[in-house]
Amino acid sequence: MRTLSRTQIKKDILSFLKKNGIMTLATKSIKGPWACTVYYGVDDAMNLYIVTDPDSTHGKNMIKNCKVAFTIFDSHQKVDGLKRGIQGSGTIKVLKTREGISEALALWHKQNPGIEGRITADIVETSSDTKVFEITSSYLKFYNKELYGHEEYGVWEAEPPAR
Repeated sequence: MRTLSRTQIKKDILSFLKKNGIMTLATKSIKGPWACTVYYGVDDAMNLYIVTDPDSTHGKNMIKNCKVAFTIFDSHQKVDGLKRGIQGSGTIKVLKTREGISEALALWHKQNPGIEGRITADIVETSSDTKVFEITSSYLKFYNKELYGHEEYGVWEAEPPAR
């Protein structure tokens, strides 16, 4: 079994995130929790980017409450096979600058190719029903018995902000 260094766990998680592109996202309102499925892109700092309607149930929830949780996994895994998946949490915000939107969309399209001409920075800036959101991950738990043996998972937590 490998030693579970923070650097190696981050590398393992990032590799898994880049091989997938769909997450289950959980949000919360005063009415209670809500879960949805969204496509995502990821950067090397493990920030996740989604494109969605801010007037959807989850969009409204995220604007009012920036705390989110999510899971990412391969839905083709067999029940009796080795499991791989991520459970995570963080904070979410709408991206507002042209540069931020463009960079996020490039990452999003890299993981979800085929509609580059239909979701562009121009469309996001002028449309009220399509926005790009950034999830800053604070906690990621990566289940992967193949990598981590009897430990079964590696945990990555964001460094606390400098004071």
